[in-house]
Amino acid sequence: MAVAESRASDRLAPIVDEVARAIGRHGIKQGEAAGARGVLRVTEEDNVKRIVQVYWTPFEAAIPGRSIGLHLEVAEPRVHWAEAYLSPDFRNWVFCFHERADGEIQLAYHRDYPTPAEAVEGFFNLSSWYVLTATDLTWSDVVYEAQDGIGFTEHHKALAGTSTSKAVQESLKKSTIIWLRWKHEDRNHTMPVWFLYDQKVDKLYVLSGERQQTLPGAGEMREADVILRWKGRNSRVAEIPASVRALEPGPEWDAVAEKIAEKRLNIPGLPEDTARRWRDECDILDITLRT
Repeated sequence: MAVAESRASDRLAPIVDEVARAIGRHGIKQGEAAGARGVLRVTEEDNVKRIVQVYWTPFEAAIPGRSIGLHLEVAEPRVHWAEAYLSPDFRNWVFCFHERADGEIQLAYHRDYPTPAEAVEGFFNLSSWYVLTATDLTWSDVVYEAQDGIGFTEHHKALAGTSTSKAVQESLKKSTIIWLRWKHEDRNHTMPVWFLYDQKVDKLYVLSGERQQTLPGAGEMREADVILRWKGRNSRVAEIPASVRALEPGPEWDAVAEKIAEKRLNIPGLPEDTARRWRDECDILDITLRT
């Protein structure tokens, strides 16, 4: 029995990763339900059967075996909540409910998805409208809790942007390379990139467009995952969601470009000359970790 449970949990691990990344993208902090305006609970479910009323007809959604459940609840001014059930083997379901003025509970929306990743995206999109907008809240008003035993480790806390370990800071200070993962034109890209870490403002800067380093769609990038590794070891420190913006031409761009040029090795000429040449050829990405 223990072996079977272990295998089930292993099959759910990629879903937990996907959930953690989504939590990070929406800036949801880990916290206690008591006193919070909204709570998102991440749980492990077993043989879910959800019976709801669609107009006048009862409807049952069944998710056999183990799955990951997402439960977002806002209690005031009236109860609004959303549920998702995520399975590697069966259809994935999202439900949104609200309390009517007469005290009855009403199904506001439901939908099924073929993959857990699509369902996670659907859950956060639908929850934003049917739960948060309906109660005049945002994701910044929500805290998340992960059920004990679900396997929500320090790795997942880093994905969710709640890890501020010394290892992250040490990696940023000592490394010259990070791995960056982003999406462009419906394609996922992952590549190692040279970066500059400005400790004073706690930002990373990445240059794209020169011969040694070009990132597809750099100027359009708005979010990415930053993967940190120990210098000199093939070992991951953390994977952290990040907000990204391309710097606009101007004094800020020039100042950052000169700092990058000063740190680059084997570039002939003065840093300001190199920065001037980059101005017409390159993008500079301002990357802020969501920690």
